[in-house]
Amino acid sequence: MQYFPGWLRSAGRLDEAQVSIVLAAQTVARTLAGPAWAQRVDRAGDARGVLFGLSIASVLAFALFQFGASVPWLMVSAFSFGAMYSPMYPILDAAALQQGHRFGFGFGRLRMVGSISFLVVILAVGGCLDAFGGDLVFPIVLVGLVAMVACAFVLPRGFAGTTAQERAPEPWWRPLRSRPFVLLLVASAAIQGSHATFYNLSTMHWSDHGISKTVAGVLWAEGILAEIVLFFAARRTVERLRPTTLLMLGGAAAVVRWIVVGASTSPWVLASVGWLHAASFGCTYLGSLRALERRVPIAQRATAQGLLGSATSGVGMVVCGLVGGVVYRRFEGVAFLVMAAFAAVGVGLAFCLRRQADHESKQANTTASSSPV
Repeated sequence: MQYFPGWLRSAGRLDEAQVSIVLAAQTVARTLAGPAWAQRVDRAGDARGVLFGLSIASVLAFALFQFGASVPWLMVSAFSFGAMYSPMYPILDAAALQQGHRFGFGFGRLRMVGSISFLVVILAVGGCLDAFGGDLVFPIVLVGLVAMVACAFVLPRGFAGTTAQERAPEPWWRPLRSRPFVLLLVASAAIQGSHATFYNLSTMHWSDHGISKTVAGVLWAEGILAEIVLFFAARRTVERLRPTTLLMLGGAAAVVRWIVVGASTSPWVLASVGWLHAASFGCTYLGSLRALERRVPIAQRATAQGLLGSATSGVGMVVCGLVGGVVYRRFEGVAFLVMAAFAAVGVGLAFCLRRQADHESKQANTTASSSPV
């Protein structure tokens, strides 16, 4: 999918701003559909059935891209695909966390498998596209989606579901009544959303400045390799940190990373900050999940995860992606500097969340000490 924006530009003859608009339709769909599909898992107590149905629908929705090249049609296709494909991410995250608690394995190690597969594919596809052309992007993604259907089919029934005692017919918006939870959503959205311009336009930006797709794949691979190392060592290192510490660390790394990416197109300079992906994405990702675990009851865990996904990969990506696309069209690399500002806002909000958590903890301790024994 990292090469898909380039396919949209060539196959649909779109400019960078139009590519961002089409991709924004996909993230808008995730924002709207994600919580609804996640709540269905909480109510049914079975992630497998939802994942299998969504994986089949994703194949059909992605095929729509081949039937038209106008911006409205591509937006409809992207919206349909986003409503089916993107909501699977938070459902899988919530399921993996529950399975990890149940069977005693670390979520970071499981997430590392996805990072390794991404690393292998991004390098292989980059080489293939340089050798055979960008038209290969569409069939490669389609084959991957079909493979996903097969994987979802073999999941056990009741996969990471809740028991009848744990289920509660709560509305999907119930977690939004918690001010700290909303603060977590906005902080995570600002930091993760700041990656939107990098995800959407970096490969095209580098290509326009003479960087081949193979080198671009290596630059992407560096960040994913750093992410793999982080997830492998998570239980012994970063998972011991407070969730808000992880969020602030991730946001600070994003600020530094986007400033450098916006200021230079030298492969060596870009490589010097590629490893920061471990923090800008990895620490923010783990910090958000850990904060959610501490603040949301298990009966609403998948729903809350869906809301988090909608905030980060939905609202955050839409806002930052559209802003980045418009700024890039006029000022190119300055768009990445604007993303650094979004990440800085996320750091500030994470700090506010930390102070609120400290205040709640202090109040709880005061109440406990004043209670009769």
